[in-house]
Amino acid sequence: MKSLVNVFNRFHFPITVDSYTFPPGEVTQIEIETTSLQFRRLRSTRGLHFGNPTEEWKGRHRPDMRYEYNMVYDTPSQRRDKPYVRVVEALANPILKHLPAGSAGFTERPGARLNLRFFSETRITETGKDPVGSNDVFMSHGIGDKNYWLAECIRQYSHAFVVGPAWRDRIMKGGYKGKVWVTGYTKLDPVFQGEYERQKHDKPYVVWAPTHGYYHRHRGRSSYPQCLSLINEIPDEYETHLAMHPSSRLSHQQAQDVTLQELLDADVVIADAGSTLYEAWALGKPVIFPDWLCKADVLAYFADDKENLEYRIYDEQIGYHATDMKHLIKLIDVALRDGMQQRERDFIETVFPDELRGKAGKLAAEALMSIRER
Repeated sequence: MKSLVNVFNRFHFPITVDSYTFPPGEVTQIEIETTSLQFRRLRSTRGLHFGNPTEEWKGRHRPDMRYEYNMVYDTPSQRRDKPYVRVVEALANPILKHLPAGSAGFTERPGARLNLRFFSETRITETGKDPVGSNDVFMSHGIGDKNYWLAECIRQYSHAFVVGPAWRDRIMKGGYKGKVWVTGYTKLDPVFQGEYERQKHDKPYVVWAPTHGYYHRHRGRSSYPQCLSLINEIPDEYETHLAMHPSSRLSHQQAQDVTLQELLDADVVIADAGSTLYEAWALGKPVIFPDWLCKADVLAYFADDKENLEYRIYDEQIGYHATDMKHLIKLIDVALRDGMQQRERDFIETVFPDELRGKAGKLAAEALMSIRER
């Protein structure tokens, strides 16, 4: 005997099971035999809620109440102590400026229309967030090559925004079936557009900007926490500043702003892996790498992917590479004198081409509107 059953799709994309399709954020009434195998399949399908949800429950989960273009935090809450909230905002704000007024905004969860999400499918699955759907677009939360962008990590995304041709090529070589859009790196738009003014310093300004710490056996990919003490060994003839990664702040009370001002002010940057080294090069800053802390672990971690950009930087010695702290101090003078070399300039041009700098927000917004119109 068949019964009428209400089924609510709490996900932000249609769910199809056998002959049934459930629109996102809607309650669908179906007639079905509740002892059938088909009913059991429906009951076991993630995202389907049986019965009428309460208004409070719908308020928390309904994706149809969000924007045309959702900039998705993918965080448990929007509290300011979440380190990646500010990262997402720094990437998304330059895009919002070029989307129709009122059509876009930040959401904690994806919506039923178009979502720009800043974490890979692998990361989303691992952390139990809303799964990737057909109306989701990928943009990595950083420019560094930590293998977040590889095809196997973003297969469910039908569109991917990348910084430049190096990333496009790496994704396509992995067999990615979606469309890749080369849009540039939105986070640096405000700098290239003159919204930041370089501050003057009485001495050469050296910024040590480590990536976040790691907790696996290749934790040496970051110079944190050693940099906390090593920076004090740099002579007083230089002004130094430690620009910490948001997730490595010593306390949640410390400011978690992005380090654009520090990078713009810097005469020399000390970096290890991750976004900061690419940002520094894009801004024309010479970068020194503390090889004695990081090289072995970077090469070991990416040993199976020798096209990884950070593997190449250490393996091919692109940039200034220090063998110990004494050597690093000597290299500061060399970097101040000689600046970026042609190899670094050529390398960053493939990662983030000059022609896209300052235009990334507009290009990403245009791409989103094009995808939405299809």
